Amino acid sequence: MARRFLYLFIPDFAFDWRRNGDSALASGDRPLIMTRPVAGSEIIAAADSAAVQQGIQVGRSLADARAMQPDLKAIETDMAADRNRLEQLAAWCQHYTPMVAVDSSAAPFTGDGGSAGLYLDITGCAHLFRREGAEDVRTEEQALGRDCLTALSRFGFAARLAVADTPDAARAIARFSPSTMTLVPPGKTSIALEPLPVASLGLVPSTVEALDRVGLRRIAQIISKPRAPLVSRFGSALVEALDRALGQRPAALDMRLPETPFRERLAFAEPIALREDLERAARQCLAGLCRRLEREQVGARRVRIRFFRVDGVVPQITVGTSRPCRDADVLFRLLVQHFDKLDPGFGIDVAVADIMERDMAASVQNTLDATAEPGCDAVTDLGDRLANRLGGEAIYRLQQIESHRPERAERRGDIRPSSKPLHWSNLRPLTPERARPVRLMRRPERVEATALLPDHPPARFRWRGSEYRVADAAGPERLAPEWWRADGDGAGEVDAMTRDYFRLEDQDGRRFWLYREGLAERGESPQWYLHGLFS
Repeated sequence: MARRFLYLFIPDFAFDWRRNGDSALASGDRPLIMTRPVAGSEIIAAADSAAVQQGIQVGRSLADARAMQPDLKAIETDMAADRNRLEQLAAWCQHYTPMVAVDSSAAPFTGDGGSAGLYLDITGCAHLFRREGAEDVRTEEQALGRDCLTALSRFGFAARLAVADTPDAARAIARFSPSTMTLVPPGKTSIALEPLPVASLGLVPSTVEALDRVGLRRIAQIISKPRAPLVSRFGSALVEALDRALGQRPAALDMRLPETPFRERLAFAEPIALREDLERAARQCLAGLCRRLEREQVGARRVRIRFFRVDGVVPQITVGTSRPCRDADVLFRLLVQHFDKLDPGFGIDVAVADIMERDMAASVQNTLDATAEPGCDAVTDLGDRLANRLGGEAIYRLQQIESHRPERAERRGDIRPSSKPLHWSNLRPLTPERARPVRLMRRPERVEATALLPDHPPARFRWRGSEYRVADAAGPERLAPEWWRADGDGAGEVDAMTRDYFRLEDQDGRRFWLYREGLAERGESPQWYLHGLFS
């Protein structure tokens, strides 16, 4: 099958989408320009069609432009906002083909003008728009193009498009042909390119000027000339651009390929906007995804659902799970809590659900309920719902760390457990001799302790101004320094001394966890610290 590419050109993209969202800009017939600061003055970065017709040129100062046209309306340029809106439009264009690429050689990526362009690889897609009784490929492409232009007009964009055998040819024709829609028959690319100016090949201005000086202004004048003289005089960029347009050299496009093969799409005969309809669509998409997850014996870790609105906006909801899950009801409960913030606008005509991340699902039965989904128990479900509602940083779980120092043995981590196992277990079974307190101090607190002998537990100690007499003691449990941590691994000090931990109970029944740091037999000065409290 011959490749076919559609190029969508929006001359006033940066202005059209702002007018559509700002009534102040949409009202009135005043020319609109965008400015950016350069060396202390405001320079025109883009001008709409009305301003260009009145002689306003990109690159001139705002003061000069106002001298020519006092009624100019100027706004500051925001390339990041333009790129974001163009990415949204590219996502919407996946209505027609899964392979869409943004033209990064043009604004809003270069900061030169307010236009924008998109490449669509429609190979094998045009037949979806076939009218009854129509068999001509051009008729199918014409139906697709009309549908696209009509929708863009509804969004507030004035666009042109061209369909050709190569992406560069489609780009050149769409940008430099006055026709709203141009369909180049397969195999007729060179004929369609001949009347276009050489600038349509995307050459740098210096090359275009050099060609103009020798009278080469149209592609027809260079398309059949020998390549070697053109390269020697005008550089290889001219020949490379010409060969790409003719299909004699491959063109590299950064296509927005489908992010995952796990996808369910649901189209509606009429746009929907009611909450119950959106929920029903989400359930149906998730049910289809979970059936496939079951066949593949994998589970979802991150799920996204997108709603394509009729005005071109694509609101989306993304949620994550702490364990691989393929229960449609569980996934729906995670998604539906965000539906209150979902704005259907004037209606939604397509819903698409994707599995963004998946993992092998557990095959063990966690409960006696045969209908329960493995790995999606009540506690995990609650944690997922809280994390997706409050944010990933609002809820956490304690993760084990490869350290036998109590203050380093655990740290806050993502609610989703890591799939990377520890190299060795840092917590041996907690026998009575190795019991840990329910409360661990943020930092060990210095205490004054008195012991009968240097290696004995303390008989009494003073902590926070109060004195405690020890009635019973157990220990010691010796923890050696972590010699491999040369800088303390962020702890603020180097591990240099051995610790001997004791479990103490005072005469009133209060239980403490103290340790002695330093060994007298090594000539060190032992110091006592309180590290935790037992219940």
